[in-house]
Formats: sequence, structure tokens, C-alpha cells
Amino acid sequence: MKKIDSYIRSILLMATIIFGMTACSPDDFTSPNEAGIPLASSYEEAIQVVVDQETNWVTFSFNGQGVMPVWIIDGKSYSSVFEMKKYYRKAGDYSIEVKIANANGMSDGAITKTFQITKTIMNGFGGFVYDSEFNLWKGATIDAPVFWYAPGWSQIADPAYKLDGATYSVSLPEATTDTWQGQMKLGTNISTNAAAHYDFSVILTATKDHPHVMVKLVDVTDDNIFYFAETTKLTANEPVCFWKSDMEGLDIANLMLVLDFGGNAEGTDVTIENIVLKDHANDDGTVIPDAPQVQDPNWSDVNSDDNLWKGVAFTNIFYYAPGWSQLPDPVLKIEGTQYSTNFPSATTDQWQNQVTFITDELATSASENYDFKVTLNASNEIKGVTVKFAQEDNDDVFLFLERIDLLAGEDVEVKVINAEGVDITKAKIVFDFGGNPENTDLVIKDIILQKHKD
Repeated sequence: MKKIDSYIRSILLMATIIFGMTACSPDDFTSPNEAGIPLASSYEEAIQVVVDQETNWVTFSFNGQGVMPVWIIDGKSYSSVFEMKKYYRKAGDYSIEVKIANANGMSDGAITKTFQITKTIMNGFGGFVYDSEFNLWKGATIDAPVFWYAPGWSQIADPAYKLDGATYSVSLPEATTDTWQGQMKLGTNISTNAAAHYDFSVILTATKDHPHVMVKLVDVTDDNIFYFAETTKLTANEPVCFWKSDMEGLDIANLMLVLDFGGNAEGTDVTIENIVLKDHANDDGTVIPDAPQVQDPNWSDVNSDDNLWKGVAFTNIFYYAPGWSQLPDPVLKIEGTQYSTNFPSATTDQWQNQVTFITDELATSASENYDFKVTLNASNEIKGVTVKFAQEDNDDVFLFLERIDLLAGEDVEVKVINAEGVDITKAKIVFDFGGNPENTDLVIKDIILQKHKD
């Protein structure tokens, strides 16, 4: 029965095509004759594909006598008009298959035309201008990608990749489960300095949903010196722009962009394009969108049983090293939910002044989302304070990492809302006050960690 249904559908399709030929150009076609079906290869020059690279509209046209085209798009869509247009939002290489039909039927052979879309048009913010004279990435020397691809933490062959212009295409045949199991590193000769501020953007597209692609811009010689290390969620075939603006500069001689696809589904292809890094002072004409408004969750009271930090047992350790020369630990004073200390000597760099709380057994789960809040107060201004919630024995496994500025004498709340969970068996919270002035009093108070509450 299925074979009969399929046969009937084929007859109906052919009838539709032949009827369409007669309806569109009645003077051009004759009744079935001994000429037989057309030879597709004879009509190669009759097919034109014109791409408007400004709008991403593609025009397909056919100029032939006594026959008509049958356009086959994505292997399934049929059209028999002599001219049609199609919009392609994403940059990439595409093709269309064309068969030729006459009154006797449709050609056995087909013609394939390939074409390229050079830029992705975003639904939302598309990042900074790649072709701008201010884009440091465009004029830099970029090393060939270095991969570490390890499903189940067992390394396998590197993913296949292609570099077309400045666009990378990476194929991930095997699924991975955890962050850092699918690393791609791009070393550069780009340098930055602490006297400037910087903007960054990149467009990422995956052929399958990905819950958390990691994006990290880091010193090639030290994983602990970086501008950001954040994840972004990708929906299948939907380009997403990851961007940062007005980042406080760091003294880095050689930058490296690290992308991690750990957590990918099998058979995922990822496109990385339009990478931009520029000095914030240089205006490339980009209009930066307003920051999205994140609604506060229903916060638990600091003394509530819903606060996972309440009553947690921890060990406090310091790494206090002005000029990277470690000094004796400051004294931490604990008063209920408030922790206070003093830093007598100034530090200059990130990670020179770490205050870490290592818990005995606080855990988080990848099956939950979390909210976090803490209030910080410093007697002197400190730029670029780091707050990181991570696995005690693995800094690469973390729930979040935030950098904020503290104003002298003012309470500053650090909030992380609805963070996607990570499997952490023994958590630590690291606060880094590197860059503090001398004789700075510091207060950390009212830590709240809760399962996300709308």
C-alpha cells in the first residue's frame, strides 16, 4: 500500500510540474514527443544565481526555451517558477539543485549551483564592526587552533575545522558532557595594557542546541589572568553575539581566545565569526544596546534554611602577595554573617590578594539553577574585584565568575541570578581584591546561595 501511495504522489508531482509549465508559458511547450526528457547538463548556462551581499537576498533565475526549471532547496522544497528569491540570514556556503522539465517529464540529471553568503545578519545586536580599522583582531597574527577534545575526559582526535577568511567552522562528531571537554584555543600576538579599556565581540552559531559554550579571553602564559570567562547558550542554527564593552585593561603581552564546546551533542557543527577586539576609546560607529534588565528572584533571608550558605562549615585561606611576594596572612574576623579583614600593603595585579572560603561539603548540581548574592564594602576604591564560585580542587569547574568595582566606603551587592548549575562536590568561594590600596579595610557580608526562585 505504501508503494502505491508513493507512486501516486510521484504522478501528482509530475502532473503539477507539467501543468505549471503549461500555465506559465503555454506558447513554449508542445505535447509529449519523441525528443524525450531534457538533458540537465545542457542548461548549465541558463541558470543564474545572484547574491546581494548587503541584504543577504539571493535571486535564482532560469532562461531557457521549451523547458522549465525545478528548483530543489534543502533537498526537499520544490518550485517551478522562472525566477525566485530566498533570504539567507547566516554567513556560509550554500547550494541549490536544479532539474529541468519539459512536456515529457523531468530530467534524470540535475545541476548544482553553489554560492556564498559573506556575513551574518543578526536579529539583535551583532557586535562591533569587524572591518573597522580599530579591530585589533583583524590585523593580528592568529595561531592555528589548538584543540583538546576529550569526551568523558578521554582525549580523541582533534575536530575537523575550516578557516574561510576570518570565519572558523568546527565539526564535533562525538558528544561531550562537561565544560572543558571540547577546547579550542586561538593564540595571538595581540597585546593590551592596564591604561586602556577594551570592547570585544564574537558571533557563534551551532547546528544543534548547546547549553553553555565557554568564551574566555586570557593571557596566553597564565590562565588566571583574563578579561572574562563566561558561558553563553546557543539555540540550533541561531547566531548569538557574545560581547563585552568598556572592559578595564590588563597588562598582557599575548592574548589568547579560548572557546570550549564541552557539553555538545554529537554531530554538532559550530561557526565562529566576526571576532572583534578594540580599544574602547576608538568609536567604530557601533550603537551598544541597553543592558537587559534582570528581574531579582525571591531572595531567601540570609538566616533562612533555604540559604545553602547558612551554617556551612569552611576553612579560610589567604594568598596575599604584593608584587607576587607573599606576606603573612591577614586576620579574618567573623561576626555572624559578616567577615572582615584589613590589607595593610597595596597590591597591583589581579590574583595578588585572594580570600578563599573552602567548604567542607557544600555541593551544587547540574540539574538545578542557582542565585547568589553577597555584599562587599572596602574603605578604599578597588577596581576589578573578582568573585568566583568553583570546585575546591579544580578552578576550571565553576558556577560563576564575576568582576566588579568597589567604591570607597560603599556597600556593593554582587548578584548572580539563575545561573545554570554545575556539578560541584566541594565548593569554594574565591574573592580577589588584587589592586587594593594600602591600609584597606574590607567587609564581606550576608552571603546567600539558593536554588533559583522566580
